[in-house]
Amino acid sequence: MKSSEQEIIINHRAKDLYKIVLDVEKYSEYIPWCKEIIIKSRSENEMVADMIVCYKYFLPQTFTSHIMFDSSKLLINTNYIKGPLKDLSTEWIFKKLEIKKTKIIFNVKFEFRRFLHQKLAELFFGLIENKMIDSFKKRADEILD
Repeated sequence: MKSSEQEIIINHRAKDLYKIVLDVEKYSEYIPWCKEIIIKSRSENEMVADMIVCYKYFLPQTFTSHIMFDSSKLLINTNYIKGPLKDLSTEWIFKKLEIKKTKIIFNVKFEFRRFLHQKLAELFFGLIENKMIDSFKKRADEILD
């Protein structure tokens, strides 16, 4: 299983950044490979959602995930339910450093069912992960500045 942890500092309020990441319905507006998000169920602290992903040279794929969130702790965890992967989990932690300065800790673990897909994903993983983080940073700058 491939795993990664990134820590970044962003000059915005922790609560505002948390809300941007949790607003999954808007992902298709700024994450390049995200075509659509479909919320299947939602309650006070969790939701189940389908993310339809379109990568160049591949057919669209649907990833179904269980998303748990805690607005008092500014924590978002995602666990994979079904799709082309064997497993996937993510964790977002938002730590207030100053009024408009936040440390974001992003953890991801994933494994594809097929060996070849896993090796391809590992090859391009850094690019994909950095593009996703950059997309969230740009989104924050666009709507919070």
